[in-house]
Amino acid sequence: MARKKSGLKLTFLIYPSEDSPGKYVAHCLELDVVAVGRAEPEAITLLKELITELWKAAAKDGTLDDIINPAPAQFWRQLLHAEPYEPPHEVTKRHIKAPEIDGVTYVRAA
Repeated sequence: MARKKSGLKLTFLIYPSEDSPGKYVAHCLELDVVAVGRAEPEAITLLKELITELWKAAAKDGTLDDIINPAPAQFWRQLLHAEPYEPPHEVTKRHIKAPEIDGVTYVRAA
């Protein structure tokens, strides 16, 4: 029996912006894509919209493999001390419109 292929699971690391005080960064570690918002939920929503557009363009151009570009190790190491983060329901119900993406794990940097 053939095994069902699992979709890509993404990790969103949420942390305060160093460049813009009072703003937050949502960073997709598997794609090394970031969005900045005035609050954590806004940054996450903007990141989901950005990934949806990036995915659509890559699918149209046939370059999906090119957008899988993991973030530098320093960001992955932050996962060792990160805490699970549960965004508001209105944020989690908005899905990334890409059938190959199977889910998102949200964590907040310590």
